[in-house]
Amino acid sequence: MQLPDFASFFSGRKPVKKIQDGNLVYLDGAPLLGALKLPRVAVIGMAVLMGVAAALGVWAFSQYYDATANAPKRAQEELQANLSREVDLGLPVLSSFVGADNQTIIAAVEETGATIMNTTSEDEADAGDLELAKLPEGVGLDQAAAVRLQGVTKASPAQAALLLNGAWTMNVVRSNDGVSYRLHYCDLSATSAESAIAAAMAAEGFPAETATEAGVDDAGNNFQTGKIDVSGTTCTWRVSVCPLSAVYDISGFPEGAQYVGIRLTV
Repeated sequence: MQLPDFASFFSGRKPVKKIQDGNLVYLDGAPLLGALKLPRVAVIGMAVLMGVAAALGVWAFSQYYDATANAPKRAQEELQANLSREVDLGLPVLSSFVGADNQTIIAAVEETGATIMNTTSEDEADAGDLELAKLPEGVGLDQAAAVRLQGVTKASPAQAALLLNGAWTMNVVRSNDGVSYRLHYCDLSATSAESAIAAAMAAEGFPAETATEAGVDDAGNNFQTGKIDVSGTTCTWRVSVCPLSAVYDISGFPEGAQYVGIRLTV
């Protein structure tokens, strides 16, 4: 039994005939006069390459379409998810720090279990001042430091919402005139300046009847101010708010969101 000529099958060439003319034997030249055909291996290889190229083209188009059509939608969904996260703002009560040194204040804040960054500069530390930043739940120190380094306004709206929702910064400034305790945060659930001020006063325990003045200051901020007694010491409190959009140029945040500043001066 004669085995099939596999080499001839894949090459697409038929075995070359030999012609004998008397004592002369020579190859049949007829195949050279026929149409030129690619070997089967080349045809199969080209088909495979064309299939791979087509698959890559479809994949590249799907990636491009996903980036142009679906990416904005995903970014908006991520932003809304970060804005609507239920997080504990955990505002410190400034009046509880009156008379305390910096180490006592740090210990009291850390006892809450929140993730705290001590962002006090060397100059502030030399002056006896203190700056602390509370991170939202689920945000690590490395992630917060990276966004802080580049600036919140340069982060994506979703990243900014993740970092701002549930965060606050507190400063303790000591001078010859006394001590000032300052707290800043974003109230994303506020619907107006008045609602943000009322929420801040309630969180800090500033009774409405202790207010002595309210209105709009020279910078355009809505405020209320008053006096309270803390362990026999008269302290002046002030709550100021402005639209969050006036501080951070970030699209997609709630219209009523407010940037809140609370100050207690001894």
